[in-house]
Amino acid sequence: MSLFNKKQTNYVLAIIDDRTGNRNQVFAVLKELNLPYKILDIKYNWLANFPNFILQTFGGLLHIKKNNIKKNKESPTLILSCGRRTFPIASRLKYIFSSSPYFVHLMYPKLSLNLKNCNLIFTPNHDNIKQRYNIINTFGSPAPFKILKKIKNPHNSKPIILLLIGGSHGRYILKSEIINSLIKDILKKNYKGSVLISTSRRTPDDVIKLIDELGKKNSVIKNIFHPKNKYEKNPLTEMIHFANELVVTGDSISMISELCQYNKPVRIFYNEKFCAPKHINFCKKLIYEGYAFPFETFLKKCDKIKTLNTTKKISNTILRKIYL
Repeated sequence: MSLFNKKQTNYVLAIIDDRTGNRNQVFAVLKELNLPYKILDIKYNWLANFPNFILQTFGGLLHIKKNNIKKNKESPTLILSCGRRTFPIASRLKYIFSSSPYFVHLMYPKLSLNLKNCNLIFTPNHDNIKQRYNIINTFGSPAPFKILKKIKNPHNSKPIILLLIGGSHGRYILKSEIINSLIKDILKKNYKGSVLISTSRRTPDDVIKLIDELGKKNSVIKNIFHPKNKYEKNPLTEMIHFANELVVTGDSISMISELCQYNKPVRIFYNEKFCAPKHINFCKKLIYEGYAFPFETFLKKCDKIKTLNTTKKISNTILRKIYL
């Protein structure tokens, strides 16, 4: 029997927080599901730093700022959440709603209670979480995907290369000398083309400063985008659309997953200096499976390009479950 009933108001309650990666994953899945939804945008207090099992012991809502959750007159049919800190909230809401909605969570919520309360947990296989009846390992993470049409390309010099730069995580530091060497290598090999560069919110300030300095000195660098700065419009989708090749640092699973959805060569630059073992293993597997190529193959012709469709696979699994 289908969980979505035509005689009642059905919707997905999507829980998001201040983490951009979590938000992107939720919105990517929502777009693919193509179902009515409502957004619950969570704001945290200082208690959000406590592990989940402590938060859940005291109800699961202690780490939310007051008046952040408003009561809905109608219960959702599906609750969708992502990341560690939203799991206690979603788990609690499933219990509160009389309809006991189907509960789907993205990313394994470490140190959490009541995991059995969640109908499905999707987690990237590089996290090495054992697959169980309600835990599904995925190749990569869900990521936004958008194709632009009828947009004039402002860059006349080809090939057009887009370089996406991640950042530091834990004890793995992305140093400016690594990026300096990478960009100069790209400029040397693509001296007649165009180079577009985008950083991430994790990119260190000294790396951002270096990129801006290189941009002033090299006319081949046509556009630079820093998400840390305030923009009226995020140009990243257009940059991907214009590019002939995509180069990405191997420290960000989400960035790599997003780029591998497009039918374009993705060259991954990674090493043990700024990439954790799980990131390196993910990069190697992507390359082995033919979804991406090592940076050493930069500008070489690709006979066949495979596209990653993690978001669609996750959404299709959810739809099969709720429409049974």
